[in-house]
Amino acid sequence: MSLSFLGRFTLFLVLALMSAWAGREYALPLANYLAEAQDSTARDTKISGRSLAYRVPSDRAITFAFSQPVDLAKILVHPAVGEADRAKAEGFVYGLRIRWLDAAGAELAAYDQFLQADAPDAVFVSGKNWRFFRTRPELIAEQDQIITESPAPAARLEIEIIDADPAIVGVDLRLYERQPFMGANATAAFERLSEQDKAWLAEANAFPADMLSRSEKFYLGLNAWKPVGPLGIAGRDYEGLVLYEAKLTASEKAAGGVQ
Repeated sequence: MSLSFLGRFTLFLVLALMSAWAGREYALPLANYLAEAQDSTARDTKISGRSLAYRVPSDRAITFAFSQPVDLAKILVHPAVGEADRAKAEGFVYGLRIRWLDAAGAELAAYDQFLQADAPDAVFVSGKNWRFFRTRPELIAEQDQIITESPAPAARLEIEIIDADPAIVGVDLRLYERQPFMGANATAAFERLSEQDKAWLAEANAFPADMLSRSEKFYLGLNAWKPVGPLGIAGRDYEGLVLYEAKLTASEKAAGGVQ
């Protein structure tokens, strides 16, 4: 047996032993990782949408700037609560003060709006779309919609919490301005929307967005809303939160919600 052959045989043996050890040490963790990745992908397929919401500071107002002067805005708002209050039978009451401002900061109008939201568990079992955070411990209670109007075109909208149930950890909202589309522009505007936004606008229709007639797209385009962001610097003047939305599966509905 030559020395060169013995060396090659020894190297082969060492590599074989290392391969066997690596297989024993990493095969199971790798298999677990792949299983978790597949499970994560399966969970993601249930998500019907995601959006950016903004938490209203507890000690001051949050201010939004419109892209152009508007006199009509839509607010989607919900309270977030802790695990201990997820099934609170009476729900949660909270109030918002909404102030319309012109470009110079002068007040055009102010409204106080009080809302009552069902607890997260009540939303789960209702069959409605449910919303959740993936990296935060809070649970999201029922969402409400506010349509607010200014007596004159406004440049900004200011929102603050004026009263809230002690169980509420935070109030998160999304603000939208009406897009001023007219005539054929309304249809073109609808066609330029993302697939998710088209589906959202067409949700109340009998047919999905890709099966709508030209006239249906026209009227949906007239009612399109554009998201508006807050003034300031993220992390200092406001906090943006990724909000996920999903629909209950048949098995989840049968089980009485999502645990």
